Amino acid sequence: MQLLWFRRDLRLLDNECVAAAANCGDQVVPFFVVDPWFYQNTQLTPVRINFLFQSLLDLDRNLRVRGSQLYLLEGNSVDIIQRLVDYFSQKDNELRLLFNRDVQVRYGINRDRQIKQFCKDQNVDLFIGTNHYIQQPKINWETWLKDHKSYLKGAIAPAPKRIKTAQLSWESSDLPIVDFPTLFNKYKRFWNLRRIDFRGGETAAHETLRSFADRRFWGYHWRLSQPWLAQKGSTSHLSPHLTFGTISTRIIYQEMQRRLRQLEDEDHPRAVKADFSIKSYCDRLRWHDSFTQRLYYRPDIGEKNYYREYDDWYSSEPLEGEKAELFEAWKEGETGFPIIDASMRQLKTMGWMNFRTRAMCVTFLTINCGVSWHHGAEHFMDCLVDGDIAINHWQWQMQAGITNPFSNSFRIYNPSKNLVDRDPNLQFIRHWVPELRGYSLPEIEQKRYLDRSSYPDEIIDWKQTRKVNGKVISELRAIVRQRLKAEQGEEFEAAQKVKGVIERYMKFKQQEYERSRHQQLELF
Repeated sequence: MQLLWFRRDLRLLDNECVAAAANCGDQVVPFFVVDPWFYQNTQLTPVRINFLFQSLLDLDRNLRVRGSQLYLLEGNSVDIIQRLVDYFSQKDNELRLLFNRDVQVRYGINRDRQIKQFCKDQNVDLFIGTNHYIQQPKINWETWLKDHKSYLKGAIAPAPKRIKTAQLSWESSDLPIVDFPTLFNKYKRFWNLRRIDFRGGETAAHETLRSFADRRFWGYHWRLSQPWLAQKGSTSHLSPHLTFGTISTRIIYQEMQRRLRQLEDEDHPRAVKADFSIKSYCDRLRWHDSFTQRLYYRPDIGEKNYYREYDDWYSSEPLEGEKAELFEAWKEGETGFPIIDASMRQLKTMGWMNFRTRAMCVTFLTINCGVSWHHGAEHFMDCLVDGDIAINHWQWQMQAGITNPFSNSFRIYNPSKNLVDRDPNLQFIRHWVPELRGYSLPEIEQKRYLDRSSYPDEIIDWKQTRKVNGKVISELRAIVRQRLKAEQGEEFEAAQKVKGVIERYMKFKQQEYERSRHQQLELF
Protein backbone atom coordinates (compact mmCIF):
# COMPACT_ATOMS: atom_id res chain seq x y z
CA MET A 1 0.00 0.00 0.00
CA GLN A 2 1.40 3.39 -1.07
CA LEU A 3 0.43 6.31 1.18
CA LEU A 4 1.06 9.32 -1.07
CA TRP A 5 1.20 12.51 1.00
CA PHE A 6 0.86 15.72 -1.03
CA ARG A 7 2.22 18.87 0.57
CA ARG A 8 3.53 21.84 -1.44
CA ASP A 9 3.94 19.64 -4.53
CA LEU A 10 0.39 19.75 -5.86
CA ARG A 11 1.04 18.29 -9.30
CA LEU A 12 1.16 14.97 -11.12
CA LEU A 13 3.69 15.81 -13.84
CA ASP A 14 7.34 15.74 -12.74
CA ASN A 15 6.45 14.65 -9.23
CA GLU A 16 8.98 12.12 -7.99
CA CYS A 17 6.68 10.67 -5.34
CA VAL A 18 3.70 10.34 -7.68
CA ALA A 19 5.82 8.44 -10.19
CA ALA A 20 7.29 6.18 -7.52
CA ALA A 21 3.89 5.37 -6.03
CA ALA A 22 2.11 4.74 -9.35
CA ASN A 23 4.87 2.66 -10.92
CA CYS A 24 5.07 0.05 -8.18
CA GLY A 25 1.71 -1.50 -9.08
CA ASP A 26 0.26 -1.35 -5.56
CA GLN A 27 -2.81 0.51 -4.47
CA VAL A 28 -2.22 4.20 -3.79
CA VAL A 29 -3.88 6.49 -1.25
CA PRO A 30 -3.30 10.12 -2.35
CA PHE A 31 -4.03 12.46 0.56
CA PHE A 32 -3.54 15.99 1.82
CA VAL A 33 -3.59 16.94 5.49
CA VAL A 34 -5.53 20.06 6.41
CA ASP A 35 -3.49 20.84 9.50
CA PRO A 36 -5.27 23.46 11.68
CA TRP A 37 -1.89 24.83 12.80
CA PHE A 38 -1.36 26.44 9.40
CA TYR A 39 -4.83 28.04 9.35
CA GLN A 40 -4.47 29.47 12.84
CA ASN A 41 -1.07 30.96 12.04
CA THR A 42 -0.97 34.75 11.70
CA GLN A 43 1.15 34.59 8.52
CA LEU A 44 -1.81 33.84 6.31
CA THR A 45 -3.48 35.72 3.54
CA PRO A 46 -6.85 34.77 2.06
CA VAL A 47 -5.44 34.95 -1.48
CA ARG A 48 -2.73 32.39 -0.66
CA ILE A 49 -5.11 29.95 1.01
CA ASN A 50 -7.60 30.45 -1.81
CA PHE A 51 -4.83 29.58 -4.26
CA LEU A 52 -4.08 26.44 -2.22
CA PHE A 53 -7.73 25.36 -2.18
CA GLN A 54 -8.03 25.88 -5.94
CA SER A 55 -4.89 23.79 -6.39
CA LEU A 56 -6.27 20.98 -4.24
CA LEU A 57 -9.53 20.98 -6.19
CA ASP A 58 -7.65 20.85 -9.49
CA LEU A 59 -5.43 18.03 -8.21
CA ASP A 60 -8.52 16.04 -7.23
CA ARG A 61 -9.98 16.52 -10.72
CA ASN A 62 -6.76 15.37 -12.36
CA LEU A 63 -6.61 12.32 -10.10
CA ARG A 64 -10.22 11.38 -10.82
CA VAL A 65 -9.47 11.37 -14.55
CA ARG A 66 -6.95 8.66 -13.70
CA GLY A 67 -9.35 6.57 -11.64
CA SER A 68 -8.21 8.03 -8.33
CA GLN A 69 -9.07 10.90 -6.02
CA LEU A 70 -7.53 13.16 -3.40
CA TYR A 71 -8.47 12.41 0.20
CA LEU A 72 -8.58 15.37 2.56
CA LEU A 73 -7.89 14.58 6.20
CA GLU A 74 -8.15 17.25 8.87
CA GLY A 75 -6.03 17.28 11.99
CA ASN A 76 -2.49 17.34 13.30
CA SER A 77 -0.21 15.96 10.59
CA VAL A 78 1.71 13.58 12.85
CA ASP A 79 -1.51 12.22 14.34
CA ILE A 80 -3.05 11.77 10.87
CA ILE A 81 -0.05 9.79 9.59
CA GLN A 82 -0.09 7.57 12.66
CA ARG A 83 -3.81 6.89 12.25
CA LEU A 84 -3.43 6.13 8.54
CA VAL A 85 -0.61 3.68 9.25
CA ASP A 86 -2.60 2.02 12.04
CA TYR A 87 -5.63 1.67 9.79
CA PHE A 88 -3.86 0.26 6.73
CA SER A 89 -1.47 -1.95 8.66
CA GLN A 90 -4.50 -4.06 9.53
CA LYS A 91 -5.10 -4.61 5.80
CA ASP A 92 -1.59 -4.67 4.34
CA ASN A 93 1.65 -5.62 6.02
CA GLU A 94 3.73 -3.73 3.47
CA LEU A 95 3.18 -0.01 3.75
CA ARG A 96 5.16 2.80 2.23
CA LEU A 97 4.77 6.50 3.03
CA LEU A 98 5.87 8.87 0.26
CA PHE A 99 6.36 12.62 0.47
CA ASN A 100 8.61 15.26 -1.04
CA ARG A 101 10.90 17.45 1.01
CA ASP A 102 9.32 20.74 1.98
CA VAL A 103 11.50 23.67 2.97
CA GLN A 104 9.54 25.95 5.26
CA VAL A 105 8.83 26.74 8.92
CA ARG A 106 10.18 25.02 12.02
CA TYR A 107 6.80 23.45 12.65
CA GLY A 108 7.21 21.51 9.41
CA ILE A 109 10.80 20.55 10.27
CA ASN A 110 9.75 19.15 13.64
CA ARG A 111 6.72 17.44 12.08
CA ASP A 112 8.86 15.62 9.51
CA ARG A 113 11.37 14.60 12.17
CA GLN A 114 8.60 13.01 14.25
CA ILE A 115 7.11 11.23 11.24
CA LYS A 116 10.47 9.82 10.18
CA GLN A 117 11.01 8.47 13.68
CA PHE A 118 7.50 6.99 13.75
CA CYS A 119 8.04 5.20 10.43
CA LYS A 120 11.33 3.83 11.69
CA ASP A 121 9.74 2.57 14.91
CA GLN A 122 6.83 1.00 13.03
CA ASN A 123 8.98 -0.49 10.25
CA VAL A 124 7.12 1.54 7.63
CA ASP A 125 9.06 2.02 4.42
CA LEU A 126 9.69 5.70 3.75
CA PHE A 127 10.29 7.38 0.37
CA ILE A 128 11.34 11.04 0.47
CA GLY A 129 11.50 12.74 -2.90
CA THR A 130 12.52 16.11 -4.26
CA ASN A 131 10.01 18.84 -5.03
CA HIS A 132 12.50 21.55 -6.01
CA TYR A 133 16.20 20.87 -6.45
CA ILE A 134 18.11 20.37 -3.20
CA GLN A 135 21.74 19.28 -3.23
CA GLN A 136 22.31 16.26 -0.99
CA PRO A 137 23.71 15.35 1.49
CA LYS A 138 25.16 18.83 2.01
CA ILE A 139 25.73 22.07 0.10
CA ASN A 140 28.75 22.37 -2.13
CA TRP A 141 28.47 25.79 -3.73
CA GLU A 142 31.47 25.00 -5.93
CA THR A 143 29.44 22.38 -7.80
CA TRP A 144 25.91 23.63 -7.11
CA LEU A 145 25.46 25.52 -10.39
CA LYS A 146 26.62 22.57 -12.47
CA ASP A 147 24.51 20.09 -10.49
CA HIS A 148 21.46 22.34 -10.67
CA LYS A 149 21.80 22.72 -14.43
CA SER A 150 21.97 18.92 -14.75
CA TYR A 151 18.75 18.68 -12.74
CA LEU A 152 16.98 21.22 -14.97
CA LYS A 153 18.02 19.32 -18.08
CA GLY A 154 17.08 15.95 -16.61
CA ALA A 155 14.14 13.75 -17.57
CA ILE A 156 10.69 14.95 -16.52
CA ALA A 157 8.79 12.28 -14.61
CA PRO A 158 5.61 11.62 -16.62
CA ALA A 159 2.18 11.87 -15.04
CA PRO A 160 0.72 8.35 -14.67
CA LYS A 161 -2.18 7.44 -16.94
CA ARG A 162 -3.91 5.40 -14.25
CA ILE A 163 -3.55 5.30 -10.47
CA LYS A 164 -4.99 2.28 -8.69
CA THR A 165 -6.53 3.73 -5.55
CA ALA A 166 -7.88 2.23 -2.35
CA GLN A 167 -11.33 3.44 -1.34
CA LEU A 168 -11.81 5.25 1.95
CA SER A 169 -14.92 6.50 3.68
CA TRP A 170 -15.64 8.13 7.02
CA GLU A 171 -18.00 5.35 8.06
CA SER A 172 -15.65 2.45 7.39
CA SER A 173 -12.34 3.97 8.45
CA ASP A 174 -13.14 6.32 11.34
CA LEU A 175 -10.51 8.63 9.85
CA PRO A 176 -11.04 12.43 9.93
CA ILE A 177 -11.91 12.64 6.23
CA VAL A 178 -13.49 15.86 4.96
CA ASP A 179 -14.94 16.59 1.54
CA PHE A 180 -14.35 19.75 -0.45
CA PRO A 181 -17.74 21.40 0.31
CA THR A 182 -17.14 20.93 4.04
CA LEU A 183 -13.61 22.30 3.76
CA PHE A 184 -14.70 25.35 1.80
CA ASN A 185 -17.58 26.04 4.17
CA LYS A 186 -15.37 25.82 7.25
CA TYR A 187 -12.73 28.11 5.75
CA LYS A 188 -15.10 30.23 3.67
CA ARG A 189 -13.26 33.42 4.61
CA PHE A 190 -10.49 32.11 2.37
CA TRP A 191 -12.74 30.78 -0.38
CA ASN A 192 -15.33 33.50 -0.93
CA LEU A 193 -13.12 36.31 -2.17
CA ARG A 194 -14.35 39.25 -4.21
CA ARG A 195 -11.16 39.44 -6.27
CA ILE A 196 -8.86 36.67 -7.49
CA ASP A 197 -5.84 37.63 -9.59
CA PHE A 198 -4.08 34.25 -9.57
CA ARG A 199 -5.83 30.97 -10.29
CA GLY A 200 -4.38 27.92 -8.58
CA GLY A 201 -3.82 24.37 -9.80
CA GLU A 202 -1.60 22.40 -12.15
CA THR A 203 -3.96 23.05 -15.08
CA ALA A 204 -3.72 26.82 -14.56
CA ALA A 205 0.06 26.56 -14.10
CA HIS A 206 0.53 25.03 -17.53
CA GLU A 207 -1.84 27.52 -19.14
CA THR A 208 0.12 30.36 -17.55
CA LEU A 209 3.42 28.86 -18.71
CA ARG A 210 2.16 28.44 -22.27
CA SER A 211 0.98 32.04 -22.51
CA PHE A 212 4.31 33.25 -21.15
CA ALA A 213 6.39 31.07 -23.48
CA ASP A 214 4.21 31.87 -26.50
CA ARG A 215 4.11 35.65 -26.25
CA ARG A 216 4.49 37.28 -22.82
CA PHE A 217 8.21 36.61 -22.36
CA TRP A 218 9.27 39.16 -24.99
CA GLY A 219 11.26 41.94 -23.33
CA TYR A 220 11.23 40.17 -19.97
CA HIS A 221 14.79 41.29 -19.16
CA TRP A 222 13.69 44.94 -18.91
CA ARG A 223 9.94 44.72 -18.40
CA LEU A 224 10.27 42.82 -15.11
CA SER A 225 11.35 46.11 -13.48
CA GLN A 226 8.34 48.06 -14.79
CA PRO A 227 5.58 47.63 -12.18
CA TRP A 228 2.65 48.38 -14.49
CA LEU A 229 3.89 46.09 -17.26
CA ALA A 230 4.68 43.37 -14.72
CA GLN A 231 1.17 43.63 -13.28
CA LYS A 232 -0.28 43.28 -16.78
CA GLY A 233 1.64 40.08 -17.50
CA SER A 234 5.14 40.90 -18.72
CA THR A 235 6.51 38.66 -15.96
CA SER A 236 5.60 34.98 -15.82
CA HIS A 237 3.12 35.14 -12.90
CA LEU A 238 4.24 31.60 -12.07
CA SER A 239 5.63 32.41 -8.62
CA PRO A 240 2.56 31.20 -6.66
CA HIS A 241 2.61 28.01 -8.71
CA LEU A 242 6.21 27.42 -7.71
CA THR A 243 5.31 28.14 -4.09
CA PHE A 244 2.66 25.40 -4.04
CA GLY A 245 4.46 23.10 -6.45
CA THR A 246 1.73 23.00 -9.10
CA ILE A 247 4.62 23.10 -11.57
CA SER A 248 8.34 22.42 -11.28
CA THR A 249 11.26 24.66 -12.19
CA ARG A 250 12.43 21.85 -14.49
CA ILE A 251 9.20 21.90 -16.51
CA ILE A 252 9.39 25.67 -16.84
CA TYR A 253 13.06 25.64 -17.81
CA GLN A 254 12.63 22.99 -20.49
CA GLU A 255 9.57 24.70 -21.98
CA MET A 256 11.40 28.02 -22.23
CA GLN A 257 14.41 26.32 -23.82
CA ARG A 258 12.09 24.56 -26.29
CA ARG A 259 10.61 27.93 -27.22
CA LEU A 260 14.06 29.43 -27.76
CA ARG A 261 15.13 26.55 -30.01
CA GLN A 262 11.92 26.96 -32.00
CA LEU A 263 12.65 30.64 -32.64
CA GLU A 264 16.26 29.88 -33.58
CA ASP A 265 15.20 27.08 -35.95
CA GLU A 266 12.74 29.45 -37.60
CA ASP A 267 15.54 32.03 -37.94
CA HIS A 268 13.22 34.49 -36.23
CA PRO A 269 14.48 38.09 -36.62
CA ARG A 270 14.12 38.66 -32.88
CA ALA A 271 15.74 35.39 -31.80
CA VAL A 272 18.69 37.26 -30.24
CA LYS A 273 16.39 39.32 -28.04
CA ALA A 274 14.44 36.20 -27.18
CA ASP A 275 17.66 34.53 -26.10
CA PHE A 276 18.45 37.38 -23.73
CA SER A 277 14.94 37.48 -22.24
CA ILE A 278 14.70 33.73 -21.76
CA LYS A 279 18.14 33.48 -20.18
CA SER A 280 17.23 36.34 -17.85
CA TYR A 281 14.11 34.50 -16.80
CA CYS A 282 15.90 31.17 -16.32
CA ASP A 283 18.33 32.97 -14.03
CA ARG A 284 15.34 33.66 -11.79
CA LEU A 285 14.55 29.97 -11.66
CA ARG A 286 18.09 29.32 -10.50
CA TRP A 287 17.85 31.97 -7.81
CA HIS A 288 14.57 30.43 -6.66
CA ASP A 289 16.13 27.02 -6.15
CA SER A 290 19.29 28.42 -4.56
CA PHE A 291 17.21 30.23 -1.93
CA THR A 292 15.32 26.99 -1.25
CA GLN A 293 18.66 25.22 -0.88
CA ARG A 294 19.93 27.80 1.60
CA LEU A 295 16.88 27.65 3.88
CA TYR A 296 16.95 23.84 3.88
CA TYR A 297 20.33 23.87 5.60
CA ARG A 298 19.94 27.16 7.46
CA PRO A 299 16.32 27.29 8.70
CA ASP A 300 17.36 29.91 11.24
CA ILE A 301 17.60 32.60 8.53
CA GLY A 302 13.83 32.84 8.62
CA GLU A 303 14.07 34.01 12.23
CA LYS A 304 17.52 35.40 13.00
CA ASN A 305 19.93 37.86 11.48
CA TYR A 306 22.40 36.02 9.28
CA TYR A 307 25.22 37.78 11.15
CA ARG A 308 24.92 38.47 14.87
CA GLU A 309 26.45 41.94 14.54
CA TYR A 310 23.04 43.19 13.38
CA ASP A 311 21.13 41.96 16.42
CA ASP A 312 21.02 45.37 18.13
CA TRP A 313 19.93 47.16 14.95
CA TYR A 314 17.48 44.62 13.54
CA SER A 315 15.28 42.97 16.16
CA SER A 316 11.93 41.19 16.23
CA GLU A 317 10.95 43.04 19.41
CA PRO A 318 7.57 44.85 19.22
CA LEU A 319 7.72 48.29 17.61
CA GLU A 320 6.98 51.39 19.63
CA GLY A 321 6.68 55.13 19.11
CA GLU A 322 7.86 56.61 15.82
CA LYS A 323 8.94 53.29 14.33
CA ALA A 324 5.49 51.81 14.96
CA GLU A 325 3.92 54.81 13.20
CA LEU A 326 6.30 54.53 10.25
CA PHE A 327 5.56 50.81 9.96
CA GLU A 328 1.79 51.40 9.90
CA ALA A 329 2.10 54.11 7.26
CA TRP A 330 4.26 51.80 5.16
CA LYS A 331 1.80 48.89 5.46
CA GLU A 332 -1.16 51.05 4.46
CA GLY A 333 0.57 52.77 1.54
CA GLU A 334 0.49 56.19 3.20
CA THR A 335 4.17 57.15 3.19
CA GLY A 336 3.96 60.11 0.84
CA PHE A 337 6.24 58.39 -1.66
CA PRO A 338 3.93 57.54 -4.59
CA ILE A 339 5.71 54.46 -5.95
CA ILE A 340 6.12 52.99 -2.46
CA ASP A 341 2.46 53.56 -1.68
CA ALA A 342 1.24 52.21 -5.01
CA SER A 343 3.31 49.08 -4.46
CA MET A 344 2.06 48.52 -0.91
CA ARG A 345 -1.55 49.02 -1.97
CA GLN A 346 -1.00 46.57 -4.82
CA LEU A 347 0.35 44.06 -2.29
CA LYS A 348 -2.67 44.54 -0.03
CA THR A 349 -5.13 44.07 -2.90
CA MET A 350 -3.47 41.54 -5.23
CA GLY A 351 -1.14 39.79 -2.82
CA TRP A 352 1.69 40.37 -5.26
CA MET A 353 4.37 42.82 -6.40
CA ASN A 354 7.11 42.59 -8.98
CA PHE A 355 10.69 42.02 -7.85
CA ARG A 356 11.99 45.58 -8.03
CA THR A 357 9.13 47.15 -6.09
CA ARG A 358 9.47 44.45 -3.41
CA ALA A 359 13.17 45.27 -3.07
CA MET A 360 12.48 49.00 -3.04
CA CYS A 361 9.83 48.70 -0.34
CA VAL A 362 12.22 46.60 1.74
CA THR A 363 15.11 49.07 1.66
CA PHE A 364 12.70 51.94 2.35
CA LEU A 365 11.36 50.27 5.50
CA THR A 366 14.57 48.74 6.84
CA ILE A 367 17.26 51.27 5.98
CA ASN A 368 15.38 54.53 5.57
CA CYS A 369 12.74 54.01 8.27
CA GLY A 370 15.02 51.92 10.51
CA VAL A 371 12.36 49.23 11.05
CA SER A 372 13.66 45.68 11.41
CA TRP A 373 13.28 43.31 8.49
CA HIS A 374 11.53 40.85 10.83
CA HIS A 375 8.38 42.99 10.87
CA GLY A 376 8.36 43.68 7.16
CA ALA A 377 8.98 40.05 6.24
CA GLU A 378 6.09 38.95 8.42
CA HIS A 379 3.79 41.51 6.82
CA PHE A 380 4.77 40.34 3.35
CA MET A 381 3.99 36.77 4.36
CA ASP A 382 0.63 37.99 5.66
CA CYS A 383 -0.16 39.33 2.18
CA LEU A 384 1.72 37.50 -0.58
CA VAL A 385 -0.03 34.89 -2.72
CA ASP A 386 3.43 33.51 -3.50
CA GLY A 387 4.72 33.86 0.07
CA ASP A 388 7.66 31.51 0.55
CA ILE A 389 9.94 31.94 3.55
CA ALA A 390 12.93 30.60 1.62
CA ILE A 391 12.71 33.52 -0.80
CA ASN A 392 10.88 36.18 1.18
CA HIS A 393 12.97 36.20 4.36
CA TRP A 394 16.31 35.83 2.63
CA GLN A 395 15.47 38.67 0.26
CA TRP A 396 14.55 40.82 3.24
CA GLN A 397 17.93 40.16 4.81
CA MET A 398 19.68 40.82 1.50
CA GLN A 399 17.92 44.12 0.84
CA ALA A 400 18.37 45.19 4.47
CA GLY A 401 22.13 45.15 3.83
CA ILE A 402 22.94 42.13 6.00
CA THR A 403 24.24 39.59 3.50
CA ASN A 404 27.33 39.49 1.27
CA PRO A 405 29.54 41.54 3.62
CA PHE A 406 32.57 41.39 1.30
CA SER A 407 30.75 43.34 -1.38
CA ASN A 408 31.97 46.94 -1.53
CA SER A 409 28.45 48.33 -1.58
CA PHE A 410 24.79 47.63 -0.95
CA ARG A 411 21.73 49.07 -2.63
CA ILE A 412 19.31 51.64 -1.25
CA TYR A 413 16.57 52.25 -3.81
CA ASN A 414 15.58 55.87 -4.46
CA PRO A 415 11.74 56.04 -4.69
CA SER A 416 11.76 59.35 -6.56
CA LYS A 417 14.22 58.13 -9.18
CA ASN A 418 12.35 54.84 -9.57
CA LEU A 419 9.10 56.71 -10.10
CA VAL A 420 10.65 58.56 -13.05
CA ASP A 421 12.50 55.54 -14.42
CA ARG A 422 9.90 52.82 -13.87
CA ASP A 423 6.54 54.57 -14.23
CA PRO A 424 7.09 57.77 -16.23
CA ASN A 425 3.56 57.63 -17.69
CA LEU A 426 2.09 57.21 -14.19
CA GLN A 427 -0.07 54.23 -15.19
CA PHE A 428 0.92 52.33 -12.06
CA ILE A 429 0.54 55.35 -9.79
CA ARG A 430 -2.84 56.42 -11.13
CA HIS A 431 -4.19 52.88 -10.84
CA TRP A 432 -3.25 52.41 -7.18
CA VAL A 433 -3.10 55.99 -5.86
CA PRO A 434 -6.31 57.64 -7.11
CA GLU A 435 -5.57 60.72 -5.00
CA LEU A 436 -2.89 61.62 -7.55
CA ARG A 437 -5.00 61.23 -10.67
CA GLY A 438 -5.06 64.48 -12.59
CA TYR A 439 -1.49 65.39 -11.63
CA SER A 440 1.40 65.22 -14.08
CA LEU A 441 4.79 63.77 -13.24
CA PRO A 442 6.41 67.22 -12.79
CA GLU A 443 3.51 68.28 -10.55
CA ILE A 444 3.95 65.15 -8.44
CA GLU A 445 7.68 65.77 -8.20
CA GLN A 446 6.93 69.34 -7.05
CA LYS A 447 4.30 68.06 -4.59
CA ARG A 448 1.58 70.27 -6.08
CA TYR A 449 -0.98 67.89 -4.55
CA LEU A 450 -0.24 68.97 -0.97
CA ASP A 451 -3.23 70.76 0.59
CA ARG A 452 -5.17 69.98 -2.60
CA SER A 453 -5.78 66.26 -2.05
CA SER A 454 -5.87 63.74 0.77
CA TYR A 455 -2.50 62.30 -0.22
CA PRO A 456 0.03 62.76 2.60
CA ASP A 457 3.41 64.44 2.66
CA GLU A 458 6.56 62.32 2.89
CA ILE A 459 6.89 60.69 6.30
CA ILE A 460 10.71 60.79 6.27
CA ASP A 461 13.56 62.76 4.77
CA TRP A 462 14.81 60.12 2.36
CA LYS A 463 18.21 61.71 1.67
CA GLN A 464 18.92 62.26 5.34
CA THR A 465 17.90 58.75 6.40
CA ARG A 466 19.92 57.30 3.54
CA LYS A 467 22.96 59.18 4.81
CA VAL A 468 22.52 58.44 8.53
CA ASN A 469 21.11 54.91 8.51
CA GLY A 470 23.13 53.90 5.47
CA LYS A 471 26.25 54.81 7.44
CA VAL A 472 25.12 52.55 10.29
CA ILE A 473 24.67 49.59 7.92
CA SER A 474 28.04 50.29 6.27
CA GLU A 475 29.75 50.26 9.67
CA LEU A 476 28.03 47.01 10.67
CA ARG A 477 29.12 45.41 7.42
CA ALA A 478 32.70 46.48 8.14
CA ILE A 479 32.54 44.95 11.62
CA VAL A 480 31.28 41.68 10.12
CA ARG A 481 34.13 41.67 7.61
CA GLN A 482 36.70 42.26 10.34
CA ARG A 483 35.40 39.39 12.46
CA LEU A 484 35.19 36.96 9.54
CA LYS A 485 38.72 37.80 8.40
CA ALA A 486 40.06 37.40 11.94
CA GLU A 487 38.34 34.04 12.49
CA GLN A 488 39.06 32.59 9.04
CA GLY A 489 36.33 30.01 9.76
CA GLU A 490 33.38 28.53 7.88
CA GLU A 491 31.51 31.85 7.82
CA PHE A 492 34.53 33.51 6.18
CA GLU A 493 34.79 30.79 3.54
CA ALA A 494 31.05 30.90 2.85
CA ALA A 495 31.05 34.71 2.50
CA GLN A 496 34.02 34.59 0.14
CA LYS A 497 32.30 31.97 -2.01
CA VAL A 498 29.12 34.05 -2.16
CA LYS A 499 31.14 37.09 -3.21
CA GLY A 500 32.83 35.04 -5.93
CA VAL A 501 29.55 33.62 -7.19
CA ILE A 502 27.94 37.06 -7.41
CA GLU A 503 30.97 38.58 -9.15
CA ARG A 504 31.08 35.76 -11.70
CA TYR A 505 27.35 36.08 -12.25
CA MET A 506 27.57 39.85 -12.82
CA LYS A 507 30.51 39.39 -15.18
CA PHE A 508 28.62 36.72 -17.09
CA LYS A 509 25.50 38.92 -17.35
CA GLN A 510 27.60 41.79 -18.69
CA GLN A 511 29.16 39.49 -21.27
CA GLU A 512 25.73 38.22 -22.26
CA TYR A 513 24.51 41.78 -22.63
CA GLU A 514 27.47 42.76 -24.79
CA ARG A 515 27.10 39.61 -26.90
CA SER A 516 23.41 40.36 -27.41
CA ARG A 517 24.11 43.95 -28.47
CA HIS A 518 26.83 42.77 -30.85
CA GLN A 519 24.52 40.22 -32.48
CA GLN A 520 21.76 42.80 -32.86
CA LEU A 521 24.14 45.24 -34.55
CA GLU A 522 25.20 42.53 -37.00
CA LEU A 523 21.56 42.24 -38.12
CA PHE A 524 21.60 45.80 -39.48
